[in-house]
Amino acid sequence: MAISKRGQIIDLISHELKTPTVPILGYCEMLLNPKFGKLTNDQYDAVKEIMKNILELQILIEQIIEKQKRVEEADSLDILPRELRTPLVPILGYCEMLNSEKLGPLDDFQKEALNEIQVNSNRLNVLINDFWNAQELELGKIKYHLELIDVTEFFNKISNKFSNSVMEKKISFSTNIESNLNVYADNSKLIQIFSNLIENSIVFVPENGKIIIEAKSQNGSIEFKVKDNGSGIPKEKHNELFKKFHQIDTSHRRAHGGGGLGLVIVKGFIEGMNGKISVESEEGKGTTFTINLPRKSKQYGIAH
Repeated sequence: MAISKRGQIIDLISHELKTPTVPILGYCEMLLNPKFGKLTNDQYDAVKEIMKNILELQILIEQIIEKQKRVEEADSLDILPRELRTPLVPILGYCEMLNSEKLGPLDDFQKEALNEIQVNSNRLNVLINDFWNAQELELGKIKYHLELIDVTEFFNKISNKFSNSVMEKKISFSTNIESNLNVYADNSKLIQIFSNLIENSIVFVPENGKIIIEAKSQNGSIEFKVKDNGSGIPKEKHNELFKKFHQIDTSHRRAHGGGGLGLVIVKGFIEGMNGKISVESEEGKGTTFTINLPRKSKQYGIAH
């Protein structure tokens, strides 16, 4: 039986947003239990604050789910209140303070527990931002701030961002960037675009796999390619890739924190900067995403 759009939205919110809150609460409860090690007063208060804000977030998520069940038209993502992001600010802040040991020293178990809290808090932050960006794109509220970006410098920073992730899976990560290449784009949107595509590749590429980033001038535009030798995408699924809520392999992607909105956001951002994205992929042989962004800006002229 086909799942309605309402059902898809509720499923995404229920599973994707609620799931990371469970281990956060569990590890907080253990940290507050003296049998797992003593905390300083400041550490204890910080963990209590994380718990309080996670519980607040859970209540907000439940309210959204109940509201979504009642609405007649569920083909819209206009459902996320701004308040949903509010509890994350202190959660991430307290995680950083605790992990830095500014509030007191940590033993091995406490470090491990706080690392899990940090990982799941970061996952929540990414998921909520994905939902929010998809909502704002649908409502036409995304704003773009174009600037001249040095492509080589940009990908050096991106490579550093993912250095640990690719090392853990022993993935060969390389770039082939045409020299003296610049593009006019929104830097923060460009980071989100390539972070999403690279994260997807890391998930689906096997150990000792390959990810290659290419960039060159091409017919008045800048052509970017993100290539991998991962599990690939069935041809019959290519047209569905950029649709809301679509996931190639729900169970596998969900296990790695995917919410089915990443490529929707990627496509929306690219089109918002007057670009295009396409995909070539064969199941079992890997995937190549090709992005074309203009070398011209009405405001700035040509990027050399």
